[in-house]
Amino acid sequence: MKAHLLSPNGALKTGWALTRKHFIVMLGLFLGIMILSWIVSILGGTDITSVRYWIVYVVNIILPIWLGAGINKIMLNAYAGEEPSFSTFGAILPKLGGLIVLNIVVSFICFFPALVGFIIVIVGLGSGLPVTDFSNPYELGNTLGMMFSGVSGIISILFSLVTLYLALRLMFATLAYVDDFSIGVSDAVRRSWEMTRGNMGKIILAILMIVVLNIIGLVALIVGVVVTLIISAFMIVALYEQIKESEQPAVAATAEPTRYDNENPAQPEEPGDNAE
Repeated sequence: MKAHLLSPNGALKTGWALTRKHFIVMLGLFLGIMILSWIVSILGGTDITSVRYWIVYVVNIILPIWLGAGINKIMLNAYAGEEPSFSTFGAILPKLGGLIVLNIVVSFICFFPALVGFIIVIVGLGSGLPVTDFSNPYELGNTLGMMFSGVSGIISILFSLVTLYLALRLMFATLAYVDDFSIGVSDAVRRSWEMTRGNMGKIILAILMIVVLNIIGLVALIVGVVVTLIISAFMIVALYEQIKESEQPAVAATAEPTRYDNENPAQPEEPGDNAE
Protein backbone atom coordinates (compact mmCIF):
# COMPACT_ATOMS: atom_id res chain seq x y z
CA MET A 1 0.00 0.00 0.00
CA LYS A 2 1.40 3.35 -1.01
CA ALA A 3 1.58 5.62 2.04
CA HIS A 4 0.41 9.12 1.13
CA LEU A 5 1.82 10.56 4.37
CA LEU A 6 5.29 9.07 3.90
CA SER A 7 7.82 11.89 3.62
CA PRO A 8 11.61 11.56 3.99
CA ASN A 9 11.88 15.32 4.62
CA GLY A 10 9.12 15.10 7.21
CA ALA A 11 10.89 12.17 8.87
CA LEU A 12 14.11 14.19 9.02
CA LYS A 13 12.34 17.15 10.62
CA THR A 14 10.61 14.88 13.10
CA GLY A 15 13.87 13.10 13.88
CA TRP A 16 15.59 16.41 14.56
CA ALA A 17 12.72 17.67 16.74
CA LEU A 18 12.62 14.47 18.82
CA THR A 19 16.42 14.47 19.13
CA ARG A 20 16.40 18.02 20.49
CA LYS A 21 13.65 17.16 22.95
CA HIS A 22 15.12 13.88 24.23
CA PHE A 23 18.82 14.30 23.44
CA ILE A 24 20.17 13.95 26.98
CA VAL A 25 18.15 10.80 27.70
CA MET A 26 18.94 9.20 24.33
CA LEU A 27 22.62 10.07 24.64
CA GLY A 28 22.68 8.46 28.08
CA LEU A 29 20.99 5.35 26.70
CA PHE A 30 23.37 5.03 23.76
CA LEU A 31 26.46 5.57 25.92
CA GLY A 32 25.12 3.25 28.62
CA ILE A 33 24.53 0.47 26.11
CA MET A 34 28.03 0.92 24.66
CA ILE A 35 29.65 0.79 28.11
CA LEU A 36 27.55 -2.18 29.21
CA SER A 37 28.39 -4.10 26.03
CA TRP A 38 32.09 -3.34 26.52
CA ILE A 39 32.03 -4.51 30.15
CA VAL A 40 30.24 -7.74 29.24
CA SER A 41 32.65 -8.41 26.37
CA ILE A 42 35.74 -8.22 28.60
CA LEU A 43 34.18 -10.48 31.24
CA GLY A 44 34.40 -13.46 28.91
CA GLY A 45 38.16 -13.38 28.64
CA THR A 46 40.08 -14.92 25.74
CA ASP A 47 40.09 -18.60 26.67
CA ILE A 48 37.70 -20.14 24.15
CA THR A 49 37.83 -23.47 26.01
CA SER A 50 36.27 -22.03 29.18
CA VAL A 51 32.55 -22.21 29.97
CA ARG A 52 32.61 -18.55 31.01
CA TYR A 53 33.77 -17.50 27.55
CA TRP A 54 30.82 -19.19 25.83
CA ILE A 55 28.29 -17.98 28.38
CA VAL A 56 29.42 -14.40 27.84
CA TYR A 57 29.48 -15.04 24.08
CA VAL A 58 25.78 -16.01 24.16
CA VAL A 59 25.02 -13.01 26.38
CA ASN A 60 26.77 -10.76 23.86
CA ILE A 61 24.39 -12.04 21.19
CA ILE A 62 21.20 -11.71 23.25
CA LEU A 63 22.02 -8.40 24.98
CA PRO A 64 21.99 -6.20 21.84
CA ILE A 65 18.66 -7.75 20.77
CA TRP A 66 17.05 -6.91 24.12
CA LEU A 67 18.57 -3.44 24.43
CA GLY A 68 17.87 -2.60 20.77
CA ALA A 69 14.22 -3.57 21.16
CA GLY A 70 14.00 -1.46 24.30
CA ILE A 71 15.43 1.55 22.49
CA ASN A 72 12.93 1.05 19.67
CA LYS A 73 10.04 0.93 22.13
CA ILE A 74 11.28 4.06 23.94
CA MET A 75 11.51 5.94 20.64
CA LEU A 76 8.01 4.80 19.64
CA ASN A 77 6.74 6.10 22.98
CA ALA A 78 8.62 9.38 22.47
CA TYR A 79 6.99 9.79 19.05
CA ALA A 80 3.62 9.31 20.76
CA GLY A 81 4.45 12.10 23.21
CA GLU A 82 5.45 9.95 26.19
CA GLU A 83 8.55 10.60 28.26
CA PRO A 84 11.31 7.97 27.96
CA SER A 85 11.28 5.46 30.81
CA PHE A 86 13.88 2.84 31.76
CA SER A 87 11.05 0.56 32.86
CA THR A 88 10.49 -0.10 29.16
CA PHE A 89 13.43 -2.52 29.16
CA GLY A 90 11.69 -4.57 31.84
CA ALA A 91 8.49 -4.62 29.82
CA ILE A 92 10.44 -6.02 26.85
CA LEU A 93 11.86 -9.01 28.78
CA PRO A 94 8.77 -11.26 28.47
CA LYS A 95 9.02 -10.90 24.68
CA LEU A 96 12.76 -11.62 24.53
CA GLY A 97 12.28 -15.16 23.22
CA GLY A 98 10.16 -13.91 20.34
CA LEU A 99 12.65 -11.13 19.62
CA ILE A 100 15.49 -13.66 19.37
CA VAL A 101 13.47 -15.81 16.97
CA LEU A 102 12.49 -12.72 14.96
CA ASN A 103 16.12 -11.66 14.56
CA ILE A 104 17.10 -15.16 13.48
CA VAL A 105 14.29 -15.30 10.91
CA VAL A 106 15.02 -11.84 9.49
CA SER A 107 18.77 -12.51 9.37
CA PHE A 108 18.23 -15.80 7.56
CA ILE A 109 15.85 -14.27 5.01
CA CYS A 110 18.17 -11.32 4.34
CA PHE A 111 21.54 -13.03 4.26
CA PHE A 112 20.66 -16.30 2.56
CA PRO A 113 20.93 -14.72 -0.94
CA ALA A 114 24.27 -13.17 0.03
CA LEU A 115 25.49 -16.58 1.18
CA VAL A 116 24.44 -18.09 -2.13
CA GLY A 117 26.28 -15.32 -3.98
CA PHE A 118 29.39 -15.88 -1.86
CA ILE A 119 29.36 -19.60 -2.64
CA ILE A 120 29.06 -18.81 -6.35
CA VAL A 121 32.11 -16.52 -6.08
CA ILE A 122 34.13 -19.19 -4.26
CA VAL A 123 33.21 -21.78 -6.87
CA GLY A 124 34.09 -19.31 -9.61
CA LEU A 125 37.54 -18.67 -8.13
CA GLY A 126 38.21 -22.39 -7.91
CA SER A 127 41.55 -23.62 -6.66
CA GLY A 128 43.22 -20.22 -6.93
CA LEU A 129 41.66 -18.87 -3.73
CA PRO A 130 43.45 -21.08 -1.14
CA VAL A 131 46.89 -20.13 -2.47
CA THR A 132 46.18 -16.39 -2.56
CA ASP A 133 48.49 -14.31 -0.36
CA PHE A 134 46.10 -11.69 1.04
CA SER A 135 48.98 -9.76 2.58
CA ASN A 136 50.25 -9.04 -0.93
CA PRO A 137 48.36 -6.01 -2.31
CA TYR A 138 48.84 -7.18 -5.89
CA GLU A 139 47.40 -10.65 -5.25
CA LEU A 140 44.60 -9.23 -3.13
CA GLY A 141 43.64 -6.76 -5.87
CA ASN A 142 43.79 -9.49 -8.48
CA THR A 143 41.56 -11.76 -6.40
CA LEU A 144 39.03 -9.00 -5.77
CA GLY A 145 39.01 -8.22 -9.49
CA MET A 146 38.24 -11.84 -10.24
CA MET A 147 35.51 -11.92 -7.59
CA PHE A 148 33.61 -9.04 -9.14
CA SER A 149 34.17 -9.78 -12.81
CA GLY A 150 32.75 -12.36 -15.15
CA VAL A 151 29.50 -14.24 -14.79
CA SER A 152 30.10 -15.33 -11.17
CA GLY A 153 30.88 -11.76 -10.14
CA ILE A 154 27.75 -10.38 -11.78
CA ILE A 155 25.62 -13.08 -10.14
CA SER A 156 27.17 -12.39 -6.72
CA ILE A 157 26.44 -8.67 -7.08
CA LEU A 158 22.83 -9.43 -8.01
CA PHE A 159 22.45 -11.64 -4.96
CA SER A 160 23.93 -8.85 -2.81
CA LEU A 161 21.35 -6.43 -4.19
CA VAL A 162 18.64 -8.94 -3.35
CA THR A 163 19.98 -9.05 0.21
CA LEU A 164 19.82 -5.26 0.44
CA TYR A 165 16.28 -5.26 -0.95
CA LEU A 166 15.11 -7.85 1.57
CA ALA A 167 16.76 -5.92 4.42
CA LEU A 168 14.80 -2.80 3.44
CA ARG A 169 11.55 -4.73 3.13
CA LEU A 170 11.99 -6.17 6.64
CA MET A 171 13.40 -3.05 8.31
CA PHE A 172 10.19 -2.45 10.31
CA ALA A 173 9.82 -6.01 11.66
CA THR A 174 11.28 -5.29 15.11
CA LEU A 175 9.38 -2.00 15.39
CA ALA A 176 6.13 -3.75 14.52
CA TYR A 177 6.85 -6.48 17.08
CA VAL A 178 7.57 -4.13 20.01
CA ASP A 179 4.80 -1.75 18.94
CA ASP A 180 2.16 -4.44 19.29
CA PHE A 181 3.01 -7.28 21.65
CA SER A 182 -0.08 -9.19 20.55
CA ILE A 183 1.40 -10.13 17.18
CA GLY A 184 3.79 -13.00 16.58
CA VAL A 185 7.07 -13.32 14.74
CA SER A 186 5.53 -14.24 11.39
CA ASP A 187 3.01 -11.42 11.72
CA ALA A 188 5.81 -8.92 12.41
CA VAL A 189 7.67 -10.04 9.29
CA ARG A 190 4.48 -9.89 7.23
CA ARG A 191 3.62 -6.48 8.70
CA SER A 192 6.97 -4.99 7.65
CA TRP A 193 6.61 -6.49 4.18
CA GLU A 194 3.16 -4.94 3.76
CA MET A 195 4.23 -1.56 5.13
CA THR A 196 7.13 -1.23 2.69
CA ARG A 197 5.16 -2.41 -0.34
CA GLY A 198 4.71 0.48 -2.75
CA ASN A 199 6.91 2.75 -0.62
CA MET A 200 10.40 1.57 -1.54
CA GLY A 201 11.27 4.70 -3.53
CA LYS A 202 10.75 7.05 -0.59
CA ILE A 203 12.30 4.59 1.86
CA ILE A 204 15.48 4.34 -0.24
CA LEU A 205 15.59 8.14 -0.46
CA ALA A 206 15.27 8.34 3.34
CA ILE A 207 18.08 5.79 3.79
CA LEU A 208 20.32 7.80 1.45
CA MET A 209 19.55 10.91 3.50
CA ILE A 210 20.53 9.00 6.65
CA VAL A 211 23.82 7.91 5.06
CA VAL A 212 24.66 11.47 4.01
CA LEU A 213 23.62 12.77 7.43
CA ASN A 214 25.98 10.40 9.24
CA ILE A 215 28.84 11.18 6.85
CA ILE A 216 28.36 14.83 7.77
CA GLY A 217 28.36 13.78 11.43
CA LEU A 218 31.69 11.99 10.96
CA VAL A 219 33.19 15.00 9.24
CA ALA A 220 32.02 17.25 12.09
CA LEU A 221 34.88 16.27 14.38
CA ILE A 222 33.44 12.74 14.71
CA VAL A 223 31.50 13.89 17.80
CA GLY A 224 28.68 15.00 15.53
CA VAL A 225 27.97 11.39 14.55
CA VAL A 226 26.52 10.80 18.02
CA VAL A 227 23.83 13.37 17.24
CA THR A 228 23.24 12.11 13.70
CA LEU A 229 22.88 8.50 14.88
CA ILE A 230 20.10 9.54 17.25
CA ILE A 231 18.43 11.58 14.50
CA SER A 232 18.72 8.59 12.15
CA ALA A 233 17.09 6.25 14.68
CA PHE A 234 14.19 8.66 15.17
CA MET A 235 13.88 9.03 11.39
CA ILE A 236 13.29 5.28 11.02
CA VAL A 237 10.63 5.45 13.73
CA ALA A 238 9.04 8.47 11.99
CA LEU A 239 8.90 6.58 8.68
CA TYR A 240 7.23 3.66 10.43
CA GLU A 241 4.67 5.92 12.09
CA GLN A 242 3.98 7.84 8.86
CA ILE A 243 3.10 4.60 7.10
CA LYS A 244 0.91 3.56 10.03
CA GLU A 245 -0.91 6.88 9.92
CA SER A 246 -1.41 6.53 6.16
CA GLU A 247 -3.13 3.21 6.74
CA GLN A 248 -5.73 4.77 9.03
CA PRO A 249 -9.01 5.57 7.26
CA ALA A 250 -9.56 9.25 6.74
CA VAL A 251 -12.15 10.60 9.15
CA ALA A 252 -14.37 12.97 7.26
CA ALA A 253 -16.62 15.45 8.92
CA THR A 254 -20.00 13.76 9.16
CA ALA A 255 -22.00 16.30 11.12
CA GLU A 256 -25.67 15.94 10.28
CA PRO A 257 -27.39 19.23 9.37
CA THR A 258 -30.14 20.26 11.72
CA ARG A 259 -33.49 19.07 10.42
CA TYR A 260 -36.87 20.64 11.11
CA ASP A 261 -40.29 19.06 10.84
CA ASN A 262 -41.54 22.07 8.92
CA GLU A 263 -39.86 23.89 6.14
CA ASN A 264 -39.88 27.05 8.20
CA PRO A 265 -39.02 26.21 11.79
CA ALA A 266 -41.18 27.74 14.48
CA GLN A 267 -39.63 30.78 16.04
CA PRO A 268 -39.70 31.30 19.78
CA GLU A 269 -42.48 33.60 20.92
CA GLU A 270 -41.68 36.93 22.44
CA PRO A 271 -42.77 37.27 26.05
CA GLY A 272 -45.14 40.13 25.19
CA ASP A 273 -46.90 38.45 22.29
CA ASN A 274 -49.44 36.58 24.45
CA ALA A 275 -49.94 39.40 26.94
CA GLU A 276 -53.59 40.39 27.32
